[in-house]
Amino acid sequence: MSTVTLEGMNDRRNVIVVGVDGSVGADAALDFALREGAARGCPVEVVTAWLWVSSGDMLGHQSQVRDGRIVVRQMQDEVVEQALSRAASTPELSQLVVHDFAGRVLSARSEGVSMLVIGSGAQTSSTDRTLGAVSEYCLRHSPVPVVIVPQPERVRTRAVMTDLSLIPA
Repeated sequence: MSTVTLEGMNDRRNVIVVGVDGSVGADAALDFALREGAARGCPVEVVTAWLWVSSGDMLGHQSQVRDGRIVVRQMQDEVVEQALSRAASTPELSQLVVHDFAGRVLSARSEGVSMLVIGSGAQTSSTDRTLGAVSEYCLRHSPVPVVIVPQPERVRTRAVMTDLSLIPA
């Protein structure tokens, strides 16, 4: 694996930014971004944004944010390591962890890059929404094309439903 620093990505036109949060959908998005980066010869920037709000009195906020960043960075490292083990080949890679709303961070990081890749977000049975809040935010605010990778379970369910509809009555 070739690792490059964020500062080393001066020309960001070919960079693929991918959002990672430890979810199954984000894992699928990372797999897609790594395949696409390797195929196109484009560096991939893995971004994990997290937002944690401390108690109302804000006591200890800085140390809690620092500790949270360490935990989130460890999660991101593990997710990236697992994805790299699944990848046939790997592009140049950089990683970034930011304490802020994920949609805002991903849209900002996508400025001037070739594409933004994100998971579709969790779909709950209590809502008809097919996109999560971050996916929807990125679609509305990203200045570049956004690739939304569906959750693998949703793809499998759709395939089963399609297979069942092809069975003659």
